[in-house]
Amino acid sequence: MTHPGRSDGGWRAIPQPSSFRPSCGVWAPQRVRVVADAAALRREAERVEAELAAAGIEPARSAADPTLRLTLPPATEPAPSPSAVAAAGTEGEALPDESFRIRIADDVTVTAASPAGAFRATRQLLHNLRAQGAVPRGTVVSAPAVAERGLHLDTGRKHYPAEWILAQLRAAADVGINIVQWHFSENEGFRIESAAFPEIVSAEHITRAEAAEVVATARDLHIELVPSLDMPGHLRHTLAAHPGLRLPEAPGLATDHALDITREDPIRFALALIDDLIPVFPHSSRWNLGGDEFVDFDRMAEFPALATAARERYGPDGTGFDLLTAFVNRVAAHVRAHGLQARAWNDGLLRSAAEHLDPEVVLTWWTNWNAGMRPVADALAAGHRVVNVNDALFYYVLGENAGYRYPTAERIWAADWHPGLFPAQWGPGGQGAVRQELVRPYPALLLGVSFAVWSDRPGAQTPAEVAEGIRAPLRAMAERAWNAGSALSLEEFAAVDTAIGAAPPTARCAEGVRA
Repeated sequence: MTHPGRSDGGWRAIPQPSSFRPSCGVWAPQRVRVVADAAALRREAERVEAELAAAGIEPARSAADPTLRLTLPPATEPAPSPSAVAAAGTEGEALPDESFRIRIADDVTVTAASPAGAFRATRQLLHNLRAQGAVPRGTVVSAPAVAERGLHLDTGRKHYPAEWILAQLRAAADVGINIVQWHFSENEGFRIESAAFPEIVSAEHITRAEAAEVVATARDLHIELVPSLDMPGHLRHTLAAHPGLRLPEAPGLATDHALDITREDPIRFALALIDDLIPVFPHSSRWNLGGDEFVDFDRMAEFPALATAARERYGPDGTGFDLLTAFVNRVAAHVRAHGLQARAWNDGLLRSAAEHLDPEVVLTWWTNWNAGMRPVADALAAGHRVVNVNDALFYYVLGENAGYRYPTAERIWAADWHPGLFPAQWGPGGQGAVRQELVRPYPALLLGVSFAVWSDRPGAQTPAEVAEGIRAPLRAMAERAWNAGSALSLEEFAAVDTAIGAAPPTARCAEGVRA
């Protein structure tokens, strides 16, 4: 077998497919007939036909012209695991959801388990056409190693126009990203229109009409939007309009960003704010409620309101961590009642004694920089699903604030990163001393991975500079997330990345498509 992307195989696409068996020649038609064998695939057929036309391949004029056929496997076939599909690649197997098989000869046949799989497959064809003007003949089989490959966008600290967000959706979908977490609220701003609380909305923000276009475009591109409304911390801008809901002041400690979780009225406000935004995301099934950096966790006992409330509720051993966990559990139950899976950042959780974190809360695992933060192993032992957002490699922090460095493909390859490699844990040698790694086959509790843009110093880069800066490292993550690593060398990856270039602009999704 020839591995894709090698100079002897000639497959130029990101992410690389699980396997490629080349045959002689290339597929480079002047005209093509695109056929959808199932109604569910018609949108993908229309899309790829338009994309091929934009690339100079005209629609067919006769039945003799080459055919690109999109098809689904027979419903009677049982679906094997992604690893089984990737390893075997034999004709007649059923495919998991995003998996696909492409047979390239005089005609091309794409067999995918779903429209999303057909979309991933047609990206592979288009990448080759962009990179080298032709598609090598042969058989491609591919399945992702993890179900989620994500991109988090902090639009709370910095306003990004709707057109920029739309462009990032298209660029992300082009390389297999299927989750975009939209972080629209921060200490520095609230940047999406609120119907119930207009007083908290920043002057520069996304309107509901613009948000509706973002939602429709994401759905059309097989991306799920995950709303990210961080609480009970990271609320300075929102609480400036409602100062009576803040955590009471503590000597020498910041509380102007923190919701008072010791009282019922602030909690009800937080839930009402969530209720106001839920209708903006009608197709979402996940919600990130935050839970991180609520207060200085090392000084939790020094906040009088928290210490008093914790003792009253839990006895002499109660702590602010119990109150934080209770708040997260309550918000999680609230969003679950709306049909949404609750997610939260890991740093302040699994640190309580009296309150136990709801095991259904998914932990977006970004860091273990502090000795008090629990290891990934504790989350798995408690039954929590996790998403790896390794801040050491995938945090694109504007201005390289807080000691972060902009991610690069070089550093990702040097770490030999794969979806099971989490940020290192605090140990006897200090920060980053203990390796945290899940090996293949990954446990089902590992849902996936994510890249994150954080706009800490909003003036450090323009939106265009952010888009250019994240392109290569995001693609590096996409390649290694899909394949649980990569058989490509860094030089080979860089060559493919350069060859396929930027994702071309595409037409807006048609009115009513996938609504």
